[in-house]
Amino acid sequence: MIPDISTLERLACEHRHTLLCEAEQERKLAMAVSPKHASHVLQRLAGKLGVYLIALGTRLKRFEQRGQAVESNTMSSP
Repeated sequence: MIPDISTLERLACEHRHTLLCEAEQERKLAMAVSPKHASHVLQRLAGKLGVYLIALGTRLKRFEQRGQAVESNTMSSP
């Protein structure tokens, strides 16, 4: 039995969709392993790490200052 034209068109459309999905996956994989993309990812990661470390240092300074203020208040009170 030979399928009708609408069935053939539907099958062709599904096959084209499958091929496009596979091509998109291959493109993403190729982009993920490219040196340019890798260096961009590393730069963003380093930038975010730098911001995190600066924020952490600021919080530690505030914590240290609070501790010194509490110590000076307890020492000056009889």
